[in-house]
Amino acid sequence: MNKLQEIFSNREISLLIWLGIFILFVLTQKSMRNSLKDVVKLLFGKYFLSIYLTLGIYLFGTFSLIKAIGLWTSADIKDSIFWLFSVAFVLVFSLNKAKDSKYFKEILIDTIKVIAILEFVINFYNFSLVTELILLPILIFIVMLQAVADLDSKNAQVAKLLSNLMAIFGFGLLIYSIYQMANGHSDFFKLGTLHSFILPITLTILFLPYLYCLSLYSIYESYFIRLDFMTVKKGKVKKVKKHIRRRAHININRLNRIMERFDKKVFYDDTNLKKYVKKISKRGKASG
Repeated sequence: MNKLQEIFSNREISLLIWLGIFILFVLTQKSMRNSLKDVVKLLFGKYFLSIYLTLGIYLFGTFSLIKAIGLWTSADIKDSIFWLFSVAFVLVFSLNKAKDSKYFKEILIDTIKVIAILEFVINFYNFSLVTELILLPILIFIVMLQAVADLDSKNAQVAKLLSNLMAIFGFGLLIYSIYQMANGHSDFFKLGTLHSFILPITLTILFLPYLYCLSLYSIYESYFIRLDFMTVKKGKVKKVKKHIRRRAHININRLNRIMERFDKKVFYDDTNLKKYVKKISKRGKASG
């Protein structure tokens, strides 16, 4: 156990233990096993395999780059794996929220704002393994209760109570971390700690171009499929797609404006498709 604690923090060990217990529980339940098979089939389908392939190539290039400039070594493998599963995959599977370029700006701001520093400080100091094992399921349960309570306005008071409870707990963790920092500042204020703080921020920022391109591709693909079902006039559909690609190009905001304003009636009249696509792609309210 001591060797394990040299590699992982108590919080990380606690997370891995509870994750292992959850997986074992799922595997012992027949109905859950069947559902798990469906999820696994979906996650390893053709669409997701292409994402994993491009993601792997992009991350290989990213790690090669930061290794070449001295920001990454083999000692960072553990932190990189945790970043991959706690940040990268979460962002990839949340791409449906990317309605415009503001989404990516918000990710950037969340990555570098003051709260990120506070979260790092809080996560730097851990409780004993037993305490972490007890706290983790309790916190997850409270978060789940809060999420359910937020679904119905009738539960607003319960949701507020749970939110305040989490805020109090978070504040308590911050006070504990500041106290630990004051008593052991030499452990915190060193280059290794700074590196551990900068690495995930660097990885997230370098990951944004991939996210943007993946989001852009997904929007193009889904919208072009919709266009195919709007009319039987495939020649006009082909022309519209060409004009959209040339007009929107890699501008996700412009592409979304075209999607929102496009009227399929242009397939059935003599509208100049090139001029029409250009008009509806412009900022501001499009005129009829």
